[in-house]
Amino acid sequence: MLVTDPTSPDFNSYASADDLSKYAEGRDLELPEKTEPLLIKAMDYLTGLNWQGQRTKDDQPLAWPRSNVVFDGRLYPKDKIPRELVTAQCMLAIEAKEGDLLASNREAAIKRERIEGAIDTTYAIADGESFKPSYPAVDSMLREFTTSTFEANAIARRA
Repeated sequence: MLVTDPTSPDFNSYASADDLSKYAEGRDLELPEKTEPLLIKAMDYLTGLNWQGQRTKDDQPLAWPRSNVVFDGRLYPKDKIPRELVTAQCMLAIEAKEGDLLASNREAAIKRERIEGAIDTTYAIADGESFKPSYPAVDSMLREFTTSTFEANAIARRA
């Protein structure tokens, strides 16, 4: 069961089944009868992102709401969940219809392709390696709320 109330100890989803239904309807997309598993798969992906700021409460079950988040040059309200996050969860839920979001990406860059009576294709990923999932539209939507995994500390001193 989805719980979208951030004050509940069982809070487990930013988007409701109704949010997903409205998102799909507005884009003329088909949904299966059971949509809650799709939203949970989407949450699995969102849980792994590096968010700006800190959880508002230490014991809250999900990453949002957060404090010390700067959005559009201003501090984002620490008691709100961004609508972009709800939309991103719905976008990911639609992607989850095809399977597990974290299992693999469905494509790899072509490293080499040759046609001489038959096609010989080499992908940029080696056999036995796995793909890193990539959802550019979601990443773009959440860009201002996330941080990169690369951080550097530096001290500059004038001589």
